[in-house]
Amino acid sequence: MPLSRFLLSSVIAAFAASASAASPGPRMDFEPLKSNAAVAKGRPSISDGERAAATIAIQNLMSRHEFMHAAGRNLEELDSFWVKRNGAFAATATFGSPAWVMYGLDIVRNAYGMKSAADAKAGLEKMAAADHSVQNAAANYGAGAEWVMHTSTTPVIEIAGDGKSAQGAWYSPGVGVMPVWQDGKIHLQGMFFYEKYGGDFVKEDGVWKIWHLQMAYDFVPGLPESMLTQLNEQLGSLALREPLKTLGGEAGERMGGQLPPGFRKPLYAYPAYSPKRAAVIWPNLPRPYYTFADTYNNCNCEQEKPKW
Repeated sequence: MPLSRFLLSSVIAAFAASASAASPGPRMDFEPLKSNAAVAKGRPSISDGERAAATIAIQNLMSRHEFMHAAGRNLEELDSFWVKRNGAFAATATFGSPAWVMYGLDIVRNAYGMKSAADAKAGLEKMAAADHSVQNAAANYGAGAEWVMHTSTTPVIEIAGDGKSAQGAWYSPGVGVMPVWQDGKIHLQGMFFYEKYGGDFVKEDGVWKIWHLQMAYDFVPGLPESMLTQLNEQLGSLALREPLKTLGGEAGERMGGQLPPGFRKPLYAYPAYSPKRAAVIWPNLPRPYYTFADTYNNCNCEQEKPKW
């Protein structure tokens, strides 16, 4: 999932990430599922109706994430659908990949939200300067910027028996098209994304919010030039008319060198697909649980769990 130009260049960079000694790794738990009643062990639990409604709310929340990101509205997504900036979960909110974890809501807002918005505004400025039919106005936000679309398929969602948290895992195929500017001209490049999401969610003021998201990349090939020929031709005089190196070859945003301030190294670095890779299920698939202290953490990092 390309987060912004801040991270896009790292898509094709090598990153020698590996799981730390403390890595929990994939659970690969194939035991039969327990009933919610068995997990509760006599403790008061939410009703089946409450669980069903919460499950739909979590799926809707992930879908909102995907729609907002496709529109380049990452900052609005964070302020509307993630935990509150002044709430109990803000300091431990995370957004992670196989190579890094943005730790704390302020860090996520800066790297995923504010930087993405700045890149979109810069793209609009370039487009308006190159094509005077496009005005540099708020109504044209997104023009000249990258377009990245993901879906949230094959959901596995579990709601805690105490009704205070939820967990989910999704496969998220998608595609991205990025305008590469050179000498006032554009050449479009694209990528397919075959990745997965794991997420933790909490209820704040009676509303479900995103707390932790992590991504795991299986395969991120560049789109062949032939798939973008029509789009490049539609640019007319704005087209660069020069083929550029196809993006891809490395799964996801894997940054080389030192991590930016506020980023942490994940405990487990999910490996991109290779014929040599062993079959692995990651992020972990949620299983019935009663309270968040009983389950795993999609932060994929060292973290003290807040008290409800």
